[in-house]
Amino acid sequence: MKGPTSYSFYILILSLVLASTVTSHYHECPHDKLPTKKFLIRTHLEGSTDKATKNVGGDDGFNQPIRINIHYNFSIFGVLTEDKQEQVKTIMGQVKENLESILTVRRTPSPLRLRRACDGDNPFILTGPTEPCFNRCSNNSAICSFFPVPSDHLQRCVECNGDRSNCVEAYSDGPGLEDTDLALYVYGVSLFCGASTIAYASSCQLEDQYDRPIAGIINFCPSNIDDDEEVFQVAKHEIFHVLGFSSSLYPWYRDENGNPRTRRDANGNPPTDANGDYVADESTVKMVNLTDWQTRFGPTNKTVTQLVTPKVVEVGRRHFNCNTLEGVQLEDQGGGGTAGSHWEKRLLNYEAMTGVISQNIAFSNFSYALLEDSGWYKVDYSNASILVWGRGDGCGYTAGSCGGYIDTKKRQNQPIAPFCNFFNDEFNPQNLSCNIDRTAVAFCNLVDNYYYYLDVSIPPEYQYFNSGANFNSSAFRLPFYGGIVHTADFCPFYFDLPFRQALEGICRKGIPLTDSNEAAETYGPRSRCVDHSGKWQITNGSNTYTAQYSAGCYEYQCSNSVVTIMIFGQSYTCSRAGQVIQVDQTADGVRYRGGIVCPSCVEICYDDFENCPEAAELYGEFASPAPPTDSVGSLLPMVGLLFVAIFASFAVNY
Repeated sequence: MKGPTSYSFYILILSLVLASTVTSHYHECPHDKLPTKKFLIRTHLEGSTDKATKNVGGDDGFNQPIRINIHYNFSIFGVLTEDKQEQVKTIMGQVKENLESILTVRRTPSPLRLRRACDGDNPFILTGPTEPCFNRCSNNSAICSFFPVPSDHLQRCVECNGDRSNCVEAYSDGPGLEDTDLALYVYGVSLFCGASTIAYASSCQLEDQYDRPIAGIINFCPSNIDDDEEVFQVAKHEIFHVLGFSSSLYPWYRDENGNPRTRRDANGNPPTDANGDYVADESTVKMVNLTDWQTRFGPTNKTVTQLVTPKVVEVGRRHFNCNTLEGVQLEDQGGGGTAGSHWEKRLLNYEAMTGVISQNIAFSNFSYALLEDSGWYKVDYSNASILVWGRGDGCGYTAGSCGGYIDTKKRQNQPIAPFCNFFNDEFNPQNLSCNIDRTAVAFCNLVDNYYYYLDVSIPPEYQYFNSGANFNSSAFRLPFYGGIVHTADFCPFYFDLPFRQALEGICRKGIPLTDSNEAAETYGPRSRCVDHSGKWQITNGSNTYTAQYSAGCYEYQCSNSVVTIMIFGQSYTCSRAGQVIQVDQTADGVRYRGGIVCPSCVEICYDDFENCPEAAELYGEFASPAPPTDSVGSLLPMVGLLFVAIFASFAVNY
């Protein structure tokens, strides 16, 4: 057995390799690393009524698009270059336009002014028009404690200098922000930035009539800003945390009538836990005991946290085809930066608001429903994207482990998708296939986690396998066999290829898997992944060899439910799903021989209702799904974790 020094050296080398290869393609979301629960201050706005539980209706309805006011402050520390400042401004303008087209709100009165901090030992005490500072008003104009804002955006401040009978106005009202429902303050400093963090965001103040967030910060980490599309995706994900997808905001949610979903005390505050953090009632967030969580040792119990608000439940029941669904599970791993403030990856996988997602994502009805269930917004669901993962998989899928799901499917002689049980080497992955929505060539991420844990096995509740497609119960280190992404409860699934500098295998925007393009691939906005029936034979002059890969990205189209795949301009029309069509064609002097496995219309054209009626039947709640695109302005947001961060959390948490 290797000693500690060998392990440390291995992990160091592994981390350096990973950092040099995938940093630009994954983002660590550090949401809630800031102590936001302490920062959330309720602000009284002039023109608002004093009745915090007032019903909605009349002129107070959701009839106006949200107005987002973006204020940039790149002067502190001067870290962000001018080019990157312009890049961030352009992308934030796109995100603002996108969100303003999706959300409507009860508009705030103008001008919007925020509360100012009081000086003293407790930086979380803020003043307002009716609450003076016992000592002095702070001359440090900041929100979320750390981030400076213009003094012009703040309310008046009265200070008492230790004598409540002799208080004076130290600061008068600033002009405030006109025509603003959400003030977003944008920074570019290294504070709280991890090695793979592109940006992070947090709500800072809520209006006190309905508790909707009216101010938040988003900080872009200077050393990690690169690809425009990636930054856009991350920014939109992070702002969704500001808007409402945050464990710190659940206790403040309202029902459809504008009444608090969680009981309030005389001051209008929710109850607190032993740490002084606000907690939501079970009408919003509920602990549930799953009683049939299958492991390789047999069934056990597992307690999970579910969001049980009405619209989320409605979307979940329809998506999973489970009429008894009581809630949708929130992430329970990944530490404070991930747990509780994202969807459970095992269930929703590449939904944009899960904690670990790669290049191809869906901002789906689940996250839109969450925002609507906050009681603060109405949402245009036609902007949502189709989520293929988990669609129609039933109540057993939502209430049990992936191990139990795989065992059930195997007993029924059915495919185990979206999961897999092929043991792989993540540094040299074999038997590649397509991911579940065919947006990328992928590998089964079932690996030996031995080194990542420093000889500490995967927790027993996440050990699912005594055997698989290429191993059995005699296999060495079974306690370490599991998926590489721990936020997916160590469930193995077909995952976008790791360790790639230029996004090989990402069909809509990447490049061929090999320099020689041995799979005869075509990449672009009209390409998706198709499986091969076996390894292809490639003949180049007098040299014939077997291709390394068994799937590729190709242009496709559907017409009257018929799928056609194009390879180097040659059309291959499928007569049925699962049909193997032989390919034998020559391009640029290279001969390609092999077979492709036809996907069904709904597998590859799930967002083309006109040409694939089966997709319209399955995803009928979508009014007008968007066609594939490579335009940044209409791309769906992504968030993911760098594998280095995953490995580090293994060592810390287990």
